[in-house]
Amino acid sequence: MLARILSSLLFFALFLFGLFSNRSFAPHIIFVIVAAATVLGTHEYYNLARHLHIRPSPWPGHAIALAFLADAFFFQFGDFVYIFITCFWMLLITQVFLKRYDHSVANTACSLFGSIYVGLPLAMLLDVFRNATAKWDFTDPITGGNLVLFLVLTSWATDIGGYCIGKPFGKHKMTPVLSPNKSYEGLAGGAALAVAAGVLLRLLWPGMHLAFSWPEAIGLPILFTLVGVVGDLAQSAFKRDAGIKDSGRTYTGHGGMLDIIDSLLLCAPVFYLYLKIRH
Repeated sequence: MLARILSSLLFFALFLFGLFSNRSFAPHIIFVIVAAATVLGTHEYYNLARHLHIRPSPWPGHAIALAFLADAFFFQFGDFVYIFITCFWMLLITQVFLKRYDHSVANTACSLFGSIYVGLPLAMLLDVFRNATAKWDFTDPITGGNLVLFLVLTSWATDIGGYCIGKPFGKHKMTPVLSPNKSYEGLAGGAALAVAAGVLLRLLWPGMHLAFSWPEAIGLPILFTLVGVVGDLAQSAFKRDAGIKDSGRTYTGHGGMLDIIDSLLLCAPVFYLYLKIRH
């Protein structure tokens, strides 16, 4: 527990500095954090696959995922198609010339899906952070940081509320086969805490009222709760199929990286699409 608290506080301080500092290098801290999470996440996904005797191509998979991030951060997704095609060919060449031919279909599919499953949602998060004012007509220069902060905190509030309410009071299980600890009571607790986080952010955090209306501050956390539980259950399905309890192990005591970001991997694309539709 002490490791969790200390690591969370340290990470959050660095995270806020990267989001809101006016130092020229500060945004690159966010890029490094997201890139590290991407590499760890794809690595853990490929390890899950190895438990099922699938042999993915990790280096092309990592390259595709990181290329998504670089394109979003530096080029506003302007070269997405060219980068994807280049990395896709690199993956196929690796599979044809450097891998055994057995299970080629599963190996190639797993390599590509792992990079998309982890890399593309986190690239969308970077695009929101880096290019909010340019893409969606926000005038406040800190809006990109506020959008990311709102998404991350409300998503985490969903997980915290679900755990704190679901563990002592959860009686009606959602999917006992996939995740015995997931309950409808926990879902309600997660939604309540996420809404509370959204409301408090809009009330107290500087500039947040310019990014979100009151209906958005209440409605989006509820949407993130519903979407996030799908991401959580999907990760549970992957782990159950592989026959393991945690996707990996990090120094923080929170389990693997995929266990930390599983909800965010589905919430980020939904939030991105919402911003596109809204503007």
